[in-house]
Order: sequence, then structure tokens, then C-alpha cells
Amino acid sequence: MSKKKQILYCYNENGICMYEYSEINGLKQYIQIRGTDRKNPLMLFLHGGPGGSMAGLCHAFQTDWEKHFTVVNWDQRNTCKTFLANKKRAAEIAKTGSLQDYMADIDAVIKYLHTVYSFEKIVLAGFSWGSLIGAEYAKMHPENVSYYIGIGQHINYIEGLEYTCGCLQELAKDDPADSAAIAGFTKKISGGAEFTPEYLKDLQTFSILGAKYIAKDGKPFPVKELLSSPFLKFREKKAMLRSDPKMFEGTYNTLKTVDFRNNLRFEMPVLFVSGDEDFVCPNELLAQCFDKIDAPEKKNIVLEKATHTCFLDQPEAFIGAIVK
Repeated sequence: MSKKKQILYCYNENGICMYEYSEINGLKQYIQIRGTDRKNPLMLFLHGGPGGSMAGLCHAFQTDWEKHFTVVNWDQRNTCKTFLANKKRAAEIAKTGSLQDYMADIDAVIKYLHTVYSFEKIVLAGFSWGSLIGAEYAKMHPENVSYYIGIGQHINYIEGLEYTCGCLQELAKDDPADSAAIAGFTKKISGGAEFTPEYLKDLQTFSILGAKYIAKDGKPFPVKELLSSPFLKFREKKAMLRSDPKMFEGTYNTLKTVDFRNNLRFEMPVLFVSGDEDFVCPNELLAQCFDKIDAPEKKNIVLEKATHTCFLDQPEAFIGAIVK
């Protein structure tokens, strides 16, 4: 067996390695299911971004997850494999992406999973942008969710940026150029962020400064693992690396307008995991409303020396937290 097939089909008959496209709400959408033992709980992982597929990197960060859960990766609308499968309709799809669209998509993914896997309810895990739609789905559809896990939980897009900019202003006060860049970005977001090319360029500068002053212990993006990924064809690797912001017009509007705090009622246990150096979705916003969250059981874990991608920075601490 080739090395590629050894990775793609690494689990025996007790486990599962499945790579499928399913017709979901009129779109051909990619779903990937992997785990060592079908008796383990089924976890649907909602990637960040928007457009930040992680399916092609599951061998780089989800191997330990797959020992404890059967992990489902799904490329959301206009993302990576799903984008390429519907490329001729991409401009049309870009105008979709309302909260209702994503709630219907998640619902359809879960219904599809019932046709290939035996389970009662699903463990729903959302990362960054995925935690926005994940938390809302868990609140709206407790009949389908046994546990909710928010990784780098999104609370409010604008307030999160403003909070981090305030921290950066203090940290960069001795550097006039950095301080001026942060002040300029703060002024722009206070009027409401419009995802223009200019704004996206400013957002890149914000990310560079966040990494410089706050996220000092983050591990680099696993480019080598991506380029050698057996899960992706060359054009899919390009689509993952060069995700076009124009493809998420409607989704960006959802990102800007949905506020986690509008409904703090969960009917299942909830766990939030983030890094202490997360400047993208700062845990401080969650901490401010955590006491008001109504759930049978709740926990907020902040991992030390970890950034927004805390599962990459501190993999052992992360899997220990969610398994426990």
C-alpha cells in the first residue's frame, strides 16, 4: 500500500475513513469522516475562516482526536472542495451565507450523517467563525447536540477587534509607527467594518501586529503538511491557500451581525477552550458573559502559551481538555 493510501485509509473495519460529496441544500458539499473506532462519539467540526477548511490538514492536528472521537470535517459553502464542486455557481453562492443558510446546512449535514453512521446526538465543535454558527445551532437544535465545544469562541466581531486594538495600543505605545497603524485601524472598525480590499489589507496588518505583541508562542501554519497533504489535489491546495474574500459576501454580513450574547441558553453541557494569546477571538469577551450562560454544565478553559489555533499550539493540553 502506498504512503498516501496508508494515511487516507489508516483505520481497520472497527474504524472509518470516508470521503464523500453530498447534495446539501442544492449544493454539492464535501464531508470527511475519520476515526479509529465507530463506538466513539461522533464529532462534527466546524472550521473557521470563513473559508478556512481544515479537512486537508486532519493528519497534522486531528490524529489524537480520532482516537477518542469519530471526526467529521465539512467544507462549508464556497470553501475548498465544496467551492470547486460548485465553481460555476460561486458568485451566486457568495450572496448567500445568512445564519439561516448555515443552520439549514448543519441540519442537512447531520441528517446525511445519520444515513452512514449510527448515533443519537452529535458532539458539535466550532472553531473561530465555526463557533459562531456552531453555538447558534446548538442553542436552536438541542435535539441533535449532546455537547457543544467552542474553540476560540466568537462573541462579537467588532467588539473583539476593538478589545484587541485597545490591548495593542498599550503594548505598542513605544513604537510610533505601530501605534499609528493600530489607531487608524481602530477608527475604521468603530464605524463598522466593510470587507473591501483596503479593509482586508488593514486586517492583515492587524494580524501581523497581533502576532508581534500578543501571540508570541504560536506555532507556524503547517505549510509543509498542507503541500504534501494526501487529502487534497493541487487545485484544492490552491483553493485553500487563496480563498477569495469575494466568495463570502453574505457570510461576512453574518459574521458582523450575529452576537453570541443575544441568547445564552444551552440545553446541553458546554465547553469553551481558547489560548491565552488569542487576539482574534479574545477569551476576555467570553469571560465577561460566562456567568450568565445557562447550561446544565459549563466550563471555560484557557490554555497557556497558546494562540487562536490553540489545538495546534498545545495539542496535548487541548485534547486532554475536551476528552475530560
